[in-house]
Amino acid sequence: MLETNSAADAVRTPVGVWTGRAHHGAQADPAFTISFAPDGTVALRTPASVGTGVWSAGEPGRFSYELTEIFTPAAGRSDRVRIQVEAHLDGGYRGTGTAETYTSDGVPVDTTASAEFTGDRLADGPAAWHDVISLGARIRGRTLYPGDEGYEEAGSGWLLTVRHRPAVVVVAADADDVAAAVRFAAEAGRPVAVQSTGHGKSVPSDGAVFIATGELRELSVDPGKSTARIGAGLRWGAVVAAAAEHGLAPLCGSSAQVGVMGYLTGGGLPLACRTYGFAADYVRSLDVVTADGLLRTVSPDQEPDLFWAVRGGKSNFGVVVAAEIELLPLRTVYGGELSYAGEDSRHAAKVFGAYLAWLKEQPDEMSSSVSLLRFPDLPQMPDDVRGRSLVQFRVVYTGDEEQGARLLEPLRALGPEKDTCRAMPYPEIDEIYPDPKNPVMAHMRGALLHELDDEAVKELVSFIDPSAPGGPFPGLEIRHLGGALDRSPRRSHAAGTQGAAFSVWTRMPAPPERADAVREISDGVLERLRKWDTGAVLPGFLFDHDSTPERVRRAYTEADYRRLAELKAEYDPNRLFRINHTILPVGDGDLTRS
Repeated sequence: MLETNSAADAVRTPVGVWTGRAHHGAQADPAFTISFAPDGTVALRTPASVGTGVWSAGEPGRFSYELTEIFTPAAGRSDRVRIQVEAHLDGGYRGTGTAETYTSDGVPVDTTASAEFTGDRLADGPAAWHDVISLGARIRGRTLYPGDEGYEEAGSGWLLTVRHRPAVVVVAADADDVAAAVRFAAEAGRPVAVQSTGHGKSVPSDGAVFIATGELRELSVDPGKSTARIGAGLRWGAVVAAAAEHGLAPLCGSSAQVGVMGYLTGGGLPLACRTYGFAADYVRSLDVVTADGLLRTVSPDQEPDLFWAVRGGKSNFGVVVAAEIELLPLRTVYGGELSYAGEDSRHAAKVFGAYLAWLKEQPDEMSSSVSLLRFPDLPQMPDDVRGRSLVQFRVVYTGDEEQGARLLEPLRALGPEKDTCRAMPYPEIDEIYPDPKNPVMAHMRGALLHELDDEAVKELVSFIDPSAPGGPFPGLEIRHLGGALDRSPRRSHAAGTQGAAFSVWTRMPAPPERADAVREISDGVLERLRKWDTGAVLPGFLFDHDSTPERVRRAYTEADYRRLAELKAEYDPNRLFRINHTILPVGDGDLTRS
């Protein structure tokens, strides 16, 4: 390793980043960027190629380097160029050298050329992409490094409270790109971060190989088989629209903006969850790139253990690039929102209590939730909610319209201010929940609850009491579980409610200057609900604050977590996939349930 410990080294050695050109007489090649590191390695970038090699210092102010330039797949060239240069430092650097062309298997081609090389220093240290530049030679899509146009956008997500600074972003063009990026990360000893549409990446990916699968947008519907094949880059809105053309529907969640793969690998809690169970029940097969860089098709008949683990185990076992799912003959549902004034805590408790009593009479075809909202009195808030507290019920009924209307009569008798419930075409189902469509800066937490009693009602409505200190709490949602969720799934998977009656989650704006305070408030909400907390959480509702191993393991039963840990040791023993809610492989931490 070269020693560069003094200020004079910046002048005596080429350590740093340079912009340069090769001159052939009066003709000059396009500009390139070259990086020299203190360890004697060199890395090259051009718009169509990358290169790696070594450099060494000679007499003071002189050095030499050699590298192999490899063209990226987009360049359409398979040959390689071996470059050797003798240079000296003269403000910039000047040198002479040769460029010799070889075939991809190392056979020399008679195109050796002499050239003059010049360079101007851009920075004193090696480039941020120095150690990962060779990945670009393997990728047909885009390879983006810190400072590149599009790098920030490609690596950003829906949750703006988490900033990602990966070593490199691979915007994959196909499954082969995904496999190449995974193999490179394994060789380089770097973790892999995966993001399909940007909705769910909530763990920082600093230093990782960040694989963005958003451009894998394959979509085909087979109406005869009632199935759809879906690429990893699709959101539910596109799938719902394509299926509806054939009178079919996928089991999507509350927002058409959510990506398919992150939803399915978290288990997928559909709006009609009590009728049909988890969306993972309806997955027929998955195409997944595992830590060894192999593309595998997994199903109940092909590697069934891995098929089980990926559905519910999130991104712990590989990069899902495509899925085949079943579609349902569901053209319409009966659903919508019932909204009630919540400023009077006694009235809010009466309405909430009536809802809980109503639930006990509902068939599995009725899925519902209650939201408790307390809005700040700020000018930017809409006039109809500014400074108000609300209790809102949302329902999705999969039976006929007349029966749905009859079932809602007890809730309508409570006098809602707003009632949007109606028979609606399935593609309009995402209008039931006003989920944000743009990225947010928020802090979220989730938990699973036992049955709620009068004391729980009193505690919950206190969060929206205008006279109570510590507010506002703009988002507290409780979804009713049970029904099909409590029955054995059609195709076994790792997601489950662990017998809980309700799922609760909170969402609070968390600007950087208030992030710590908001975290404490949000944690305090769950602490106040501890009496009804089962200690578990849905894997699809693990958020940024839930990334510790202790919290992740609560998303699974003890038996399922052990099975997941064993499969993690089999498929990803080195934890290549750890920029996520990590499941520790067997042998890497105590498996005793805390």
